Amino acid sequence: MIDTKPMTGRLVLDLTQGIAGPYAARLMAEHGARVIKVEAPGGDWVRQIGPGPGGVSVNYLYYNLGKENVALDIRDPSDRGAVLAIAAKADVVMESARPGVTARRGLGFEDIRAINPKVQYLSVSGYGQTGPRGADPMTDTVAQAYCGMMSVNLGMDGVPHKIQTTLIDAITGLYAFQAVSMALMAGAKEAKHLDVSLMQAAVAIMGPKVMEFAHLGENPLSPNPPAGSFKTSDGWIAVTIVKEENWRNWAGVMGRTELADDQRFSTFAARGRNLDELMAILNPIFVTRTTAEWMAALSESNVLCSPINNFGMWMAEPQVQATDGAPSMEVVAGAEAPVPRTPGRVPMTVGCADSGSDTARVLAEFGIDRQGT
Repeated sequence: MIDTKPMTGRLVLDLTQGIAGPYAARLMAEHGARVIKVEAPGGDWVRQIGPGPGGVSVNYLYYNLGKENVALDIRDPSDRGAVLAIAAKADVVMESARPGVTARRGLGFEDIRAINPKVQYLSVSGYGQTGPRGADPMTDTVAQAYCGMMSVNLGMDGVPHKIQTTLIDAITGLYAFQAVSMALMAGAKEAKHLDVSLMQAAVAIMGPKVMEFAHLGENPLSPNPPAGSFKTSDGWIAVTIVKEENWRNWAGVMGRTELADDQRFSTFAARGRNLDELMAILNPIFVTRTTAEWMAALSESNVLCSPINNFGMWMAEPQVQATDGAPSMEVVAGAEAPVPRTPGRVPMTVGCADSGSDTARVLAEFGIDRQGT
């Protein structure tokens, strides 16, 4: 695991809210940057989305670890002046309002570049900074629908389903972190406006699906049927295959070796065309044994499978514990929680600051008297 902090010495001004922008800033803090988060009175709206200690949602806590917190209202001229004073010394300035909003408040890219000619200015938005929908808002659910993800996430009922986590927001945060990291690595000799959107992040991780659609003229079938989830006598199991020989092994474990030679099911393409028929055969067999029994039998025959864990089951897994997958830490004063470790890095150690807890100290450090001087 990496314990170096390549962003040490960098100053990041985080004006973002929600998940995508805050996650990018949190990753910068994790890599050594000093991140000053500015929150307006009332705080980041994601503070109230979901449960958490002290009435602050875990969504807010997780994505804002390791930052300093300053309470300022950028709509107030004196507070805006304070933000500009910090921005003038920042390596990175981040915002996530709808395109044009931050500029109308005097903190847009051109405003910051005028006082900081080498700033790397990151804008995180739903649809991007230009185009007919540029000014529209977007949420994770809308992104999953708009960008095609739900169309390929069909349940056994044939209905397009939303992935029940803010996947696109988090991935957008990763791409935003990457964009800033590469800009800084390139030398940051001049100001740049980095445009990262949920729309583009969503399709970037589904590139093969987009290319398949263009090739076929329609949504592709599942690439490796009958891979998927199956109900057992006491839970659920996920089974997948990557080679035809895996299917032959799977059929043997099910006691139905003839399925591997049945022309309806003998190839990936044939199984895709006749998947409903095949599932009607497999599902009644799976419910005759426990998840553990199927795990043992399938694994012995080199068929890739896993019990479908909830998060508590995952944290209890010996492999997770052996690799320090989610060490517990104080995420906010007086409250500990397991925090999944960023791949390749040592665990986080700095929790989430209370709203406005660093305001007086930071303003004094930057010589700000609330009039922007």
